[in-house]
Amino acid sequence: MSSTIKAFLLLIFLALIAFGTYQVGKSMRASLENKSTVNACPVVMENIIASSKGNVYEMDDEEDVEYDEPETYYLVTFAVNQNQIVSPDFDDSIPMSVRDEQMKFSSQKEAWDIFVTLIPPADRWMIAEYKTFTDGESNTLAAVDQTPDDLTQWTVEVDVADLNDKYSLIFTLVHEYAHLLTLNDTQASVDEEIYNDPTNLNLQIEKAATCKNYFTGAGCSYPDSYVNAFYNNFWIDVNDEWQAIDRLQYNEDGTELADDFTPYYNALFNFYLTHQDQFVDDYSTTHLAEDIAESFTYFVFSPKPVGDSIIDQKILFFYDYPELVELREYILSGTCSLFP
Repeated sequence: MSSTIKAFLLLIFLALIAFGTYQVGKSMRASLENKSTVNACPVVMENIIASSKGNVYEMDDEEDVEYDEPETYYLVTFAVNQNQIVSPDFDDSIPMSVRDEQMKFSSQKEAWDIFVTLIPPADRWMIAEYKTFTDGESNTLAAVDQTPDDLTQWTVEVDVADLNDKYSLIFTLVHEYAHLLTLNDTQASVDEEIYNDPTNLNLQIEKAATCKNYFTGAGCSYPDSYVNAFYNNFWIDVNDEWQAIDRLQYNEDGTELADDFTPYYNALFNFYLTHQDQFVDDYSTTHLAEDIAESFTYFVFSPKPVGDSIIDQKILFFYDYPELVELREYILSGTCSLFP
């Protein structure tokens, strides 16, 4: 065999070895990436999802027992400076029974530290305020809202009474962050008129009529926004039915909320029963904004679906955005670090 042929065969052999090494390395990297994200801390992830399970439509069997809305007391308002909470403003109007909670800065900072452990600095640029409140244990765990002085900025609110229920608190914080992710001013327009008159259905209908994309109830979404894409993928076929039910929250002339919400709750429950194969849980049916927030939270804490149901598709929706896959990895890493 000539030296030329030998050299040629040797090059082919080396190329095959290099290609095989590349494929093995690629497979190992994919395996490691899958292990580090999907199975980051599987028991913790399962417990977080399990903590969210419930029935928002469940009513007391005793007809004469009325639900008493717990009192909510805002404790302290902080300005947010990157990772730090500064300039505490204490609410002096709260009763003495919750003053001890107001003075527990360690609890207020603990709740904030959990949030910043979950969400990277670059993804919470819209947060200007942090408020602590309490309405007792296991009621409202957290919330977000636009700041009145600047509707492009947001407030994060956490109930410090729920720090002992860390699984539920983490689920709720990620859910609430999903609102910031999908409703901030890079995703939808801000509307001061609606903000100042949020229960005026007629005003919302008027604004929605001029919006060419999905109308969030607080502004017009942009064409390439997450929420507009989510609407186009999953809500077009059910939106008319859902809007007729949502209308039951308001009085006959559509200027304020109704006195009796029973017809609304009954109709929404029936809507859920009809379409429960399309929603990750019952709370998701209350509004598209809640559906995308719940679906995002399941995306973060559930393994990647392998099926093709609408529920699976809603979770897989977020995998189409590399920046959200990266965010998921960050949140999971932070979550696992909270359960050493």
